[in-house]
Amino acid sequence: MEMKQKECLDQGLDLKRLVLVLGRKLWLVAVGAMVGAILGGVTYKVVTNIVDGEPEYQANADYYITFNFDEFNYGADYYNAYTWDGILRDDPIVDYALSLLPSEITKEMVKDAVSGEMLGDYRILTVHVKAESKEKADMIAAAYKEALWNFGQEIELLDSVELWSQEEAIEYEKNNKTGNAAFLGAFLLTLFVMFALLFYYVLEDAFYVEKDAEERFGLPVYGLLTKAEDIKQKDILNDNLTFTFGNSPIAYWNGEKIPTAEEYANLRKAENLLVNIPWGCNNGRQVERVLRQMKLQDCEVKGIVITEAEDAFVKAYYAVERWKSKK
Repeated sequence: MEMKQKECLDQGLDLKRLVLVLGRKLWLVAVGAMVGAILGGVTYKVVTNIVDGEPEYQANADYYITFNFDEFNYGADYYNAYTWDGILRDDPIVDYALSLLPSEITKEMVKDAVSGEMLGDYRILTVHVKAESKEKADMIAAAYKEALWNFGQEIELLDSVELWSQEEAIEYEKNNKTGNAAFLGAFLLTLFVMFALLFYYVLEDAFYVEKDAEERFGLPVYGLLTKAEDIKQKDILNDNLTFTFGNSPIAYWNGEKIPTAEEYANLRKAENLLVNIPWGCNNGRQVERVLRQMKLQDCEVKGIVITEAEDAFVKAYYAVERWKSKK
C-alpha cells in the first residue's frame, strides 16, 4: 500500500482537481488581501508616528519670474530649476528676509526651512517653507515674499519675481506612503495565503475522484454517489456493479470505521465486500488503516465506492453539462 501511495505522488499534478479543490477556498485569498492591507497601513502609521517625533508645518507659495530677455537672453539658463533651490538660501535673499523677521529666528533656521523647485515651467518657482510651528512657517514665507520681490528688482537678468499664490502652513506629512504600505501588506499576505493553500492541498489526505483511491489502494473504484443523488452517477455505479457482480449480494462497509470482532466475523462471510469512502474528507490515513486491518482479519475487499460527493465538483471535473449538451 505504501508503494501505491508513492506511485500516486509520482503521477504528477492534476491541475483541474487543484483548481476545483482550492476554488472553494479562494475567499481566504480575498480576506488575506484585505487583512494584509489593513495591517500594512496601520503598522506603517504606528511606526512613522513613533519615528517622526514632533510635527512640522509647511507653507507653499508660487512665484512668477519675468526675465529681462531684452538685454540678457541667457537669463533662463542661469536661473533654472537646478539653481533656484540653492539661490533661495544665498545671502542676498536670506539676509533681506532676516531683516523682516524677529531676532530669535537665525540665519541657519531660515536656510534649513526654505527649499524651492520648478515643476515644469521655468517661469514658475515654487517655494516651500518648513518649520516646527505654523506661525514660524507663515512668518518666514511672508518675509520671502518681500525678499524675492526685492531680489527680482536688483538682479539685472530679471525684471521681477512676483507672488502668484500662497498657502497658509499646514501640518506636513513626513511619511505619506500609507497606500504603498497597505499594498505591500496585501501583496505579502496574499502570497502567504496562496502558499498556505497550496501547502494544505499537498498535505490534504482526501479523495475527490475515482483515481485518487485507485492509485493509492490498488482497488477498483466502481463509482461515486453525490449528495443530491445524481442519477447519472448512480447509473454508472449500478452498471459497473451489475457487470462485475451480477445479482450476487454486496456488503458495504464504512471505510472510516474499524470493525469490531463480531463485525469482522460477518465481513469474512461476505461474498462481495465493498468499502465506502466519504468524499473530500481528510481521512486517507484512516481508510488506509481500516483496509490494512481488514486484510489482517482475512476480509477480502473487492473495491471501493466514493460517497457524499459535491454535485457541483463532479459536474465541473467531468464536464457533465457539456457532455449532455453534445448528446
